[in-house]
Amino acid sequence: MRTPAALAALLLVLTGCADDGEDRFARPGAPRQSPSGKFVAHAESSSEVRVTDRNGGDVFRKSYEYATSSRADGIGVVWLSQRDQLWVLVPGDTSERVEAGPDGVWTAVEAELPREITRLG
Repeated sequence: MRTPAALAALLLVLTGCADDGEDRFARPGAPRQSPSGKFVAHAESSSEVRVTDRNGGDVFRKSYEYATSSRADGIGVVWLSQRDQLWVLVPGDTSERVEAGPDGVWTAVEAELPREITRLG
């Protein structure tokens, strides 16, 4: 269950207002490279997330349409600054951490937002 402070932070993050003036969020037509430079996050639409390797091959793809079908604000997609760990923020629903496991397979796991991401707002 989210606290009111966590929900407020999530709302601020989704607006894309970064303290340092840098927009770190992937958006349709504006993909963002991972910290290592080995991967790229794509927000294919307001509900579709894709991660590719540097050759353009898909390593992860997921639709969040079920969670955004009744909302117009879409999802937030942002890399952690020092690690190839992607965060997908679904308004009013949840946040997911997306990263490669020890076997190299990329998966999404529901998780609490790290402080770095909540401070973006």
